Amino acid sequence: MPTETHTESFAARPPEEIDGSAAGAFAPEDSVDLLDVALVLAARKRFILLCGLIAAVVTALVVWFMPQTFTATATMMPPQRQSSASQLLGQLGGLASLVGGGGGGAASALGLKNPDDLYIGLLQSETIADHLIDRFHLMHVYRAKKLSSARKALASHTKVIAEKSSLISISVSDHDSSRAAAMANDYMTQLHQLMSHLAITEASQRRLFFEQQLGLEKVQLAKAEAALVATEQKTGIIQPQGQAQAVIATIMQLQAQISARQVELGALQTSATAENPQVITLKSQIAGLHNQLADFEKGHPGAVAMAGNVLTPTSKVPTASLEYLRRLRDVKFHETLYEIMARQYEMARVDEAKQAQAIQVVDPALVPDRRSWPPRTLLTLAAFLGALLLAALWAIAQAAWRNRMSDPELAAKVHRLRQTL
Repeated sequence: MPTETHTESFAARPPEEIDGSAAGAFAPEDSVDLLDVALVLAARKRFILLCGLIAAVVTALVVWFMPQTFTATATMMPPQRQSSASQLLGQLGGLASLVGGGGGGAASALGLKNPDDLYIGLLQSETIADHLIDRFHLMHVYRAKKLSSARKALASHTKVIAEKSSLISISVSDHDSSRAAAMANDYMTQLHQLMSHLAITEASQRRLFFEQQLGLEKVQLAKAEAALVATEQKTGIIQPQGQAQAVIATIMQLQAQISARQVELGALQTSATAENPQVITLKSQIAGLHNQLADFEKGHPGAVAMAGNVLTPTSKVPTASLEYLRRLRDVKFHETLYEIMARQYEMARVDEAKQAQAIQVVDPALVPDRRSWPPRTLLTLAAFLGALLLAALWAIAQAAWRNRMSDPELAAKVHRLRQTL
């Protein structure tokens, strides 16, 4: 066969002749044989090996002088779902339903499928990024002229990953190993402080709501007390006795119940629509209490019958005593409402404190003792192997080209092409 004859004649020639011309290795009319390729590689093995060694040495020198990067990783356990404190609110009657139910936390309130997404988003927020940029002087470290550029550089050096074990890891890469560890630990510190200021949990939302109501009620109580003092000085009445007190006490209780349900309704309307059954029930109860209060204040006969003909309508109380009793009623009403708001506020603060302390550091970031980049051995080996491959391809292509040029007709065409160019 022609191919076998060609292979035998090629193998019988000395290597120096093959290296010089490689004639016969790739005949124009023959297909490339693996044995021919092996013979070419064997003839040019010194060249190929030298290219690999040169590439490895150059890569090793370059990698040696490259700046080293260290990666520090901290791991934390995000807050778990908190149980409700509704069992502690039984003494408050209707207002207990305001905080009843399970403490689903921020994830269920915001509609997040994965609860860890909330904390990952907070860790990647600009508030925490700006704090780290300012504390560790990262604009100078990253050579950034704008704050936005420093934020992007910090984001590229930071990885926040939610692991399958429900843990969150924060990895920070930096040329300074101590700074990398300090930044990873500061991420968790800033997350804890940020969560303590944001109303991202059910308890935090309740705490903010009752804090506002408590402040408003404190002002109203102070006004009611001042009005009572002014009435005492004006009328000279200190404390009326008898049935009038029973009337005022009943009215005060009705007023307190109305206000308590109004507060409960206001809190419920922040998360429910007007068609909600609880909203409709509260509105109905408030309307009924208003009707009862109107009967007592206007002296309606129904009020006397409802009270068992014991209470005296307010229209029959002397004008001076009536004015005093109304001021006293306002003071007692605001005192009762203030106590209710204070209890709710303190319980919300306790729940919020429990949830804020739920962030636990599993593994704090330690100063890394090994670099994460560059992998010197891997890069040097990759450069060596890559250079060997490229040199081998070059040797094969060069041998193939010389064999093609052994064809007189093809050589003449190439010669004419060079003259034309």
